[in-house]
Parts: sequence; C-alpha cells; structure tokens
Amino acid sequence: MFLLLAGCDSNVETTDKPDVFANAKDPKVLIASAAEKQRIGAYDEAIEDLRQVLKLDPESVAAYNQMGLVYSEADQRNEAIDSFKKSLEMAPENFQARLGLGEVYSKMTRNDLAVAEFLKAESIQPNDTELLFKIALEYWYDQKLAEAAQYYQKILAITPGHIQTHLNLISVYEKLKNWDKAIEEIEISKRLGRETNNDQAIAIAERKLLFIKGRMTMSDKDYKRKTQPPFD
Repeated sequence: MFLLLAGCDSNVETTDKPDVFANAKDPKVLIASAAEKQRIGAYDEAIEDLRQVLKLDPESVAAYNQMGLVYSEADQRNEAIDSFKKSLEMAPENFQARLGLGEVYSKMTRNDLAVAEFLKAESIQPNDTELLFKIALEYWYDQKLAEAAQYYQKILAITPGHIQTHLNLISVYEKLKNWDKAIEEIEISKRLGRETNNDQAIAIAERKLLFIKGRMTMSDKDYKRKTQPPFD
C-alpha cells in the first residue's frame, strides 16, 4: 500500500511495507525473490538471486529447481535441463525436478525423454492426476495409443468425472477403430457436459460423433484421400 505525503515544497512517495528482499542473505528469502522476479519476467535478475543462494548453499535442491523453472520459462532449455539434472544428482526422488525436466523435454517435442521422466515422477506420486494426464498426452503425441488409453483410464479410476479425459479418449478410441468405446465416451462426455453446464464439452462431443459416424463407413484409402493433400 503506497501513501502520498504532501509537504510545502515537494511530494514524497513512501511505503509502509519494506522491501523484504533487499540485501537478503537468507536462501529462502532469495528463492522467494527469484520467484517474484520470474513472475514479472525479470529472468536474469532471478537467476542472479539463485546464484547467490548457491554461493550460500551449493547443494540447494530448491535453488536448482527454481533455476530450472526460470530457464524453462525464458526458453533457455539446455540451461533448464542442466539445472534440473543437478537437482536430481542430489535428490533423485525429487518430484518437482523430475516433473520440470519432463516438461522441458516435452517443449522440445522429445516425447520419449519426457515420458521417461514423467514415469519416474509417477513412481514418486502415483495418484497425481495432472501428471497422469501429461503421460497420456505424451503417449498420444507419440501415437502409442494403447498406452495413452491406459493412462487416461488411470485418471478415471481416481476421478471418474474428468471430462477432458473422456473427450480425449474419444480420439484415442477413434484412432484404434474401437468405435463402440469411442461412442461410449461421447455419451459420457455429453452427460457430464449437461451435469456441469459445459456447453463447449457437449459441442465437442457432438462434433466428434458426426466425424466418427462418417469414419466408420470409410475405408483407410478414402480417409487418407480426404484428410491428406492433395485433397479432392
């Protein structure tokens, strides 16, 4: 909160809240400062704070993790990878480092490396549905459809009403030509959409139903002719 104090000769702006990050020597304070600077896009300053932490505590897993996040957001992917790997050298079971490393590989479209790190993270937190969703997506990107379906089902075992998972499963089963399962997921998605007033989900499910009805009667040759250039 800023207060404007008026005097005879000048206006002086002051604050009743001191800068808690100024001249910090506490690693926790410096990491918090780095996170705040990352939030506003001051990436170089954030990294400098974290380097100060590592001078104070060369084995700070938290500092290396935060450094990985800053570098990743700044699109300095090699530096992000190095930071997360240094964290994992000291703490192989650190969930945030495994997750962060996997997300950097995902940005690089190295789906094989991303899923390998996400699977290691799963062994640490096996019921994390956000992580399971990431694994399913990586398998989808790599067109490992059976594995993608398996991980989407893991999510539904924990959260049966996860509507995005049901919507994604429609596409997986369509690719597998498992029409019955695809249509079943469409009906579930529409029902969940009605229950949650999610008109967008209902519209997506209905569009997918129209597509699948057309695809079911179409040969692979005709499908390729209609979906790959040159188009008829």
